[in-house]
Amino acid sequence: MRFVTFAHAGSTRAGVLQGDGTRPTDVIFDLAHPSMRDGLNGTAPQLQSFLDAGLGKMVSIITAHGLADAAKLTLDQVTLLAPLPAPPRIFGIAHNYRDAVAERGIAPPPEPVLFMKTPKTVIAAGRSIVLPAGIGGCTYEAELAAVIGKRAVNVSKQQALEYVAAYGCFNDVSASEMIKADGNFDRGKNIATFGPFGPFLASADEIPDPHALGVSLTVDSKVLQRGSTRDMIFGVAELVSWLSHRGPLEPGDVIATGTPAGVAAMHKPPAWLQAGSTVIAAVEGLGQLANPITEGPAFDA
Repeated sequence: MRFVTFAHAGSTRAGVLQGDGTRPTDVIFDLAHPSMRDGLNGTAPQLQSFLDAGLGKMVSIITAHGLADAAKLTLDQVTLLAPLPAPPRIFGIAHNYRDAVAERGIAPPPEPVLFMKTPKTVIAAGRSIVLPAGIGGCTYEAELAAVIGKRAVNVSKQQALEYVAAYGCFNDVSASEMIKADGNFDRGKNIATFGPFGPFLASADEIPDPHALGVSLTVDSKVLQRGSTRDMIFGVAELVSWLSHRGPLEPGDVIATGTPAGVAAMHKPPAWLQAGSTVIAAVEGLGQLANPITEGPAFDA
């Protein structure tokens, strides 16, 4: 089942999407509508509430209830938000594709390379990525996002996928030249609007193998990344297990699992993001995440 978060008639709530979230006529079933809300067993029509209650259970409840025609809206009637507009935490994983480390001429890391990305970076499909003036070269990074569905503590690799409730598409926009100058990820990964996420989350039952998905990215229709999650060094199960041994994972936590070869710095000349362009990240089965790029004021303005 495909879930979205949207704003309509003065409130924000969850919906079930029919389509891929790119066409104005795509249908959203409003889970706050009386004809649907009565079938949620008292769970608030918010995606975080569904994760807290167990997303798989909510899929079963909604399926048994059925999608009511009275709850239908179309995409052009609503404002689509990121599926989790404020996830509790975003765990980013760097250097996690074999083709990407080979492209850089570096050895595969012996364990995951972790950084944190603030939830305040998250924006929806269609919203602008804002590059602060003078920030230097910034890159796109198309990624598979895994969303935790129940508390995970010291879980095994064999059990780890049981703790993933949903998957989505994420674009880990990064200020590459700032990161290089700083010698760490902190500032360059955490600029407002640098976390496009969406357009929907697919419940885990829709993605039987998260390690066999195409990942691609275009800027102004030019393909700059094309890879597959089968090329990940540490798969989703390994990442969930590894993170859960370093602290509890909670429902709604997002793991951005890394990006394949083709980031901006690796192109000749570098394909840094530029105001006026449109970047589209895509993960097979999880839709397209399109965002225009604009320029904003410098940090010291």
